[in-house]
Amino acid sequence: MNERYQYLKTKEYQALLSSKGRQIFAKRKIDMKSVFGQIKVCLGYKRCYLRGKRKVRIDMGFVLMVNNLLKYNKRKRRN
Repeated sequence: MNERYQYLKTKEYQALLSSKGRQIFAKRKIDMKSVFGQIKVCLGYKRCYLRGKRKVRIDMGFVLMVNNLLKYNKRKRRN
């Protein structure tokens, strides 16, 4: 295998095993997964079919905006 790949893989693994790495990884699982899970399930958005960073950024901006508007509407209806 590629020696550089193995080196970087080992380095990242060691970083994850540190106490700070565990805290960051634990927080990431809680914070991000639920948002993207909602986007996949509720909006049916599983893939971006555009090319280029700028277009993908705009597309994701729209998806995240729709997700936030749906949350806002849901909270507004409760009150």
